[in-house]
Amino acid sequence: MLVLKWMKRLALVAATILFLALLTGFVYEQWSRQNVAQTFPPPGELVEVDGKLSHLHCSGEGSPTVVLEAGINEGGSQVWEMARPAIAPLSRVCAYDQAGIMWSEHRDRPRDADHIAEDLHALLAAAGESPPYVMVGHSLGGLLIRVFADHFSDEVVGFVFVDSSHPEQNKRFPADVLDVMAFPSPLLLRAISAFGVLRLESSASPSVLPQEVGKAIRSHLPQSMTGIADVIETIDNIFTQAQYTGPFGDLPIVVLTAGHFPEQLPYQMDAAQTARLQDVWSDTWPRLQAELTALSTNTDWRVIEKASHNIPLDAPEAITAAVRDVIVAQREDTPVRYAER
Repeated sequence: MLVLKWMKRLALVAATILFLALLTGFVYEQWSRQNVAQTFPPPGELVEVDGKLSHLHCSGEGSPTVVLEAGINEGGSQVWEMARPAIAPLSRVCAYDQAGIMWSEHRDRPRDADHIAEDLHALLAAAGESPPYVMVGHSLGGLLIRVFADHFSDEVVGFVFVDSSHPEQNKRFPADVLDVMAFPSPLLLRAISAFGVLRLESSASPSVLPQEVGKAIRSHLPQSMTGIADVIETIDNIFTQAQYTGPFGDLPIVVLTAGHFPEQLPYQMDAAQTARLQDVWSDTWPRLQAELTALSTNTDWRVIEKASHNIPLDAPEAITAAVRDVIVAQREDTPVRYAER
């Protein structure tokens, strides 16, 4: 009886310590977010859409307007900072943060491709950024720009797919590979975001980014992780919605494909798993990328040998060249092709 009483007391003490730790972490996280907002102001403008603020960073002049859409990435608009300044002399260019990422406020409605496309269109309209648009999408962003063009077909005049996801990739990759590549639970991501865990040891941002950009991404990581969780929660719907888009007639399209498997992965795997994933990628990914060229009768496919999946950081000049060639093809009504300029 005495032992049982002591066990109850110990359980109560443990629960109290856990509660205090969570409360401390939550308070610390809220304080940190207020401090981050003051330390790292948005480089673009905050635009109100349906009562929520969204961050849009535009520069340059001319038409068409180039719209940059990131994939599942905590950096949002900032992942384009190696390419966006180089695109600005060519035409107007805009990068933005999806809801809940970096400086954009969280939105309650589902973050599937349909809603993301509608929110982006409303953001551009509210900011006075007029069509026509050349849509540039990296990774999952490639699916998002397809859905955007499907919704607003009269406003899109070209695409650049940057190692884009394929609507059927989760059906074409073997089950064991999909298990290894599976995203963490959205509930887990929200929990570690809310209670300050990500403040304890934030992963370093790529060294190729300007130092202040890297600091901003790391400092916004907890709130951005919540936005990522929202997208992961609807990711099956995103693939389904993108599957019923296209083809896009003779719109100029450049497909950029990674030339090699990533040397560093965001998750730990043993040598056998890594070799298995690399073998499957080498066989399946190029075929999926080749199929993207069928989205138009006016396409150019470019394999970037020096780049892994993260082309915006590994080879931003390839993105700039692709955007330039799509703009030229659109303005001059010619086949899209690579041209030294």
